Amino acid sequence: MLYTKLDGDVPDWELIFYVGIVSNWNCQKRKSAIIKNAKAGTIMDNAYSYDAVSNVLGIQNNAPLPQSGKAGGQISHSYTYDPLYRLSSATGTYKGADNKTASYTLAMGYDNMHRITSKKQHLTQSNVQFNGTLNAGYDLTYTYNNDEGKKFQLASVRDINYRTEETPTDSTNINNGHKYTYDANGNLVYINTSRVKHDGKEDEKATEQKYKWDEENRLLAADENGFVSNYWYDADGERTVKTSGENEAIFVNSEFSGGNTGTARFSLYVSPYLVAGQGGKYTKHIYVGSQRIVSKLGDLASYGADPRRIPYAGNEADGLTINYKDKYNQQLQSIKDNYKTFDLPYSGKDNDDYVNGKGFSSDDDTPETSQARAMVKTRAGEAGTNERLQFYYHPDHLGSSSYITNLDGEVSQHIEYVPFGEVFIEERNNTWNTPYLFNAKELDEETGLYYYGARYMDPKISMWLGVDPLMEKYPSVTGYCYTMDNPIRFIDPDGRDGMVTGNGTETDPYIITAKYFYKKGTLDESQKQGLNDAINAYNNLGGGSGIKVKEQNRTFYAKYNLSAEEVKDVNEARLNTCFETTSGEPRYYGNIVGTEVYNGNEYGSANNFRIDFNVENIKKGIEEGIDSRDINTSTAIHEIGHNLGAEHSDKTSVMKLLDTIERTSIEGKTLKTYDFPKVDKNSIKVLFNKRDTPKADTSNGRLWTKKVN
Repeated sequence: MLYTKLDGDVPDWELIFYVGIVSNWNCQKRKSAIIKNAKAGTIMDNAYSYDAVSNVLGIQNNAPLPQSGKAGGQISHSYTYDPLYRLSSATGTYKGADNKTASYTLAMGYDNMHRITSKKQHLTQSNVQFNGTLNAGYDLTYTYNNDEGKKFQLASVRDINYRTEETPTDSTNINNGHKYTYDANGNLVYINTSRVKHDGKEDEKATEQKYKWDEENRLLAADENGFVSNYWYDADGERTVKTSGENEAIFVNSEFSGGNTGTARFSLYVSPYLVAGQGGKYTKHIYVGSQRIVSKLGDLASYGADPRRIPYAGNEADGLTINYKDKYNQQLQSIKDNYKTFDLPYSGKDNDDYVNGKGFSSDDDTPETSQARAMVKTRAGEAGTNERLQFYYHPDHLGSSSYITNLDGEVSQHIEYVPFGEVFIEERNNTWNTPYLFNAKELDEETGLYYYGARYMDPKISMWLGVDPLMEKYPSVTGYCYTMDNPIRFIDPDGRDGMVTGNGTETDPYIITAKYFYKKGTLDESQKQGLNDAINAYNNLGGGSGIKVKEQNRTFYAKYNLSAEEVKDVNEARLNTCFETTSGEPRYYGNIVGTEVYNGNEYGSANNFRIDFNVENIKKGIEEGIDSRDINTSTAIHEIGHNLGAEHSDKTSVMKLLDTIERTSIEGKTLKTYDFPKVDKNSIKVLFNKRDTPKADTSNGRLWTKKVN
């Protein structure tokens, strides 16, 4: 469960596109404004307001209205929060050219474990999608499983929804019921949607959704009422291939007679910088740090690309025999297995031309492929103008794509969002539309889910499909919770932060710096002492002068520089620890220390910007005979390790759990000794292996190297 706090702090750089689009950023405590200029003038002039603890209260785009027929406009959002800083309500309005208007309202309900209990959303549009008024919305009521170990899993959701050009009434409402089933690992595997008919009877299995997961909790396939999507991943868990298509079947007297399985969509994720699709079309992505700023469209055929240049099955390349036929059959079998899991017949046509050296694998004879090739050929222009279809991203404070402009600085796509990522307004032309929307994550149209790398998120129910891989560290929060139910302030995930300076030499070792702030009166004396003892244990590793770390391919020197401080305002103190990474991104090395009470047997918890002592469990431990200083110190050592990026699976004594060792004395008495977490040399190695990790979607934390000016 990783969260990056977005207080509007962004790197101190200015990015100027040669078409005159300017983005100005300043590393300040909170973002006060975003101004974006394009050929048509100012398209974004966002002003932000905050409460005392840096929750966003309002966003106002004061840009002038666009010309008739152009996309864009003025937008306003207002937000309220409950005492736990969870989003309680939201409202928004939009005004564009040609009498376009829209508004929305959102009301959220939660329980004390951060489980959503209700969500009510209403949206009205006038002259946006068509000339007239559209009313759409829903009222969701959540029920959770009561079985032991499954109380965070959804049991059912009552979904009263509507979409009408009239004023919504009971007669326009659709009454659906969603029932949920999870596997032993906590992954969602089945949704049965029923519908209440006009006679009051409920039609079971009006629609069905099925999901298949692998042993590493990665989504392998999804079945949306017979429309099947298949997914493949690399060794790091990043998605490499996505295919999807409809399944047509004919049954006679309940017996399968024939059918066809087609491929409607195909995506090959060669790298974060290149995605290929049907018909040989591809998209290049250009980044500044981890932020996508440009997408360039192209066509393999325009370059005379010939996949047949790849060695054919059985041929040798540099002494390596590559059997493409076997590889093809393996992947095809995995697709067939997915259909079998969903109890669907597979009637696909083999497309092994690539294997046999005849053509491009994704260049099948489907209408989708023909359309894709025709689009690229039509829009690519004359020879020598390849990749002139370039599109520039203009995000909001969450990184969500708000405006997309073309090479000439004209707006080609405009998107606004309601909280949790559903689209509020979208205006587009027919040139190209980005699939990277909320938080700059890809929206899979076939499932309606956002792909975050480690997990998939359903924006409507505002929850993850699978449990958080780090759920054990956050026993007080449901593992399906998205951004602690505050999607206006947080992005999930973005690692735990610590600042790294130095060159790693014996005379100039790497220095891991982090600060821990606590408010006066929050910690008692034993907790303060435990925190300071833990910090001293980190700082004194290697005698305080640093330690030598040997790995297979490198040797470096490193040390810790941690500190604790009592302050009046912990949020203010943390916000003053902003630094800029080598990739030009903002990070904080300041953290908050507090206390909390929650169920479970953990003595503490940690996330990306705070650690907590579980006072009730620590009290019980002391009553059972554990020394007060020892239990508080070991808790702080362990949670600081989590805060800097370590996980229970990492090989370091920092991540060791407190063990109780019992033995019987000669007199027959039971004697207890305790084995506590300790700061060891391996902690440095573990954390540095995650340093400057470029994948924002990984479940690993990491340290960040400070930019040297």
